[in-house]
Amino acid sequence: MELNLVVPVEPGAMREKGDEDIRGRLWRVTGPYKQDQIKDLTFHCISYVWGPGVAELGSFFDCKRPISDKTRPALEAAIKAAESLKRDDREHKVEKVEAFWIDALCIPQMETTLREKEARQATLESMGYIYSTAVSVIIVLKGPIWNIIETATTGKSPSPCKLSDLQVLEQDRWISRVWTYQELVNGADTYFATMNPGVGTPVVQVQRFLNCVGASLYKWKKENEQGEIGVLETFPRLSILEDALGDILMSGYLQRTALGVLSNIGLRDVDPDYPQNRLLACLGALTKEASWNASSGDLAQIADKLMKICEARNDYSFIYTSDRRSDEPGRRWRPSTTQKERTTQKDLKESHPLIPIINWHIWTPNPGLLGATQNGHLDERGLWLDNMVRLQRFKSVDQKAIKELEVYLFGSTDPENPNHVLIGVFKPDMAASLHWRDALLKFLLKIGFTGCRTPLTCDLGLFYSQIDIQAFEEVEIFAASSIVWKFGHPGLARWKEDGVAKYCAGVYTGLIKQEAESVLML
Repeated sequence: MELNLVVPVEPGAMREKGDEDIRGRLWRVTGPYKQDQIKDLTFHCISYVWGPGVAELGSFFDCKRPISDKTRPALEAAIKAAESLKRDDREHKVEKVEAFWIDALCIPQMETTLREKEARQATLESMGYIYSTAVSVIIVLKGPIWNIIETATTGKSPSPCKLSDLQVLEQDRWISRVWTYQELVNGADTYFATMNPGVGTPVVQVQRFLNCVGASLYKWKKENEQGEIGVLETFPRLSILEDALGDILMSGYLQRTALGVLSNIGLRDVDPDYPQNRLLACLGALTKEASWNASSGDLAQIADKLMKICEARNDYSFIYTSDRRSDEPGRRWRPSTTQKERTTQKDLKESHPLIPIINWHIWTPNPGLLGATQNGHLDERGLWLDNMVRLQRFKSVDQKAIKELEVYLFGSTDPENPNHVLIGVFKPDMAASLHWRDALLKFLLKIGFTGCRTPLTCDLGLFYSQIDIQAFEEVEIFAASSIVWKFGHPGLARWKEDGVAKYCAGVYTGLIKQEAESVLML
């Protein structure tokens, strides 16, 4: 990793090539700093959307590669915002810092030698370290989104946004960019600022805005009698932004899970020319360690590095992805880093390893296991996945389990308190025209399931596998019990082909009553 910073030039110092005048002061890009210096540095990180415009090569800080024409106004806005954060009042308690990290200028620009390529890649793999080390993250926005945020957060408590404002927010590119999640969850103090001229509020705390988004979506659902599917169809980007709020609130004391991170980032926009950015953003959200030994930037190598980091943390939740599995004996449970052969550039651009089986928020059902994930342990026989429930196949699903699924899908009303309404996935009146099985599959497809649409029937639910396993021999199915969705559990299927154990991930929808056990991965 290389760390470079934009800092003010000392008064009276000689101007050097590449220095820039910003807000009446001279600024300079400094670095790279040595590894033993980095721990003592303080700086702000800047987040912004590049957009299609490109600045003239070398026109800003003598940049050596094309950068966005939004880089200068974003840096100017962040410097202005940081000035307001110097005030030690009740709202802002941020130390005086006049150093900034901004991607276009601070990520190593040159890639003509192997060392330069490795330095750039290592820096891209260190986003979690850089953003979590910063004293604050300043997100610079422009256009009407800033006006909406400023208006909604001016009171003592955030005000819900009206429909037209939600529609504007939904279309903003910052909300949907792939890097947004790791920038939000890693920032110790995160603020919005703007490039818009003549604004009265220099900064807005991000958490106030996210609380406003959550309240606004809930209000919209109640007023329009909509379920979760309505939010997914109308405000898909705001929905994933709302999910990020929970991770931000817990990020100070809970370890994020691989599956949770993959699920949130998997719904975000990725430049097809840079498919590796999705996995790099996942790395940034999963680890705050700096990378001093970069991978090549190849998708397979980044995916393998991500899984190895998770394995070292005893987090095997990455197993619940749609990938085909490894052919390596003893590791056939592991997602393969060498996916099917791709022969065209289009194939390469659309290649996305480690796509979660579905994209939905996961949680831990046991309050005593906060921060738990899919743990495992190794012995001389191999890997054992812990807290797995072995599912039994039946001819039909128990009525109690069906009732639970119907409540989740269509909601319910408390007979003793008609004002207490539990909002489901679909509108309540759809229960009369949409069978619960059809509704369940429709919901799974909406949240990213791409597997077999014919489930295996269990006594208390349905198991949807990534591939059709109906005709295979010795089929076993398992559900995770330490991480769950509200409607079910991540799952794993195992079967035999020519005597060899094979695996794929799955989605179990329903209840579990069996005792959890550790299962040996053959």
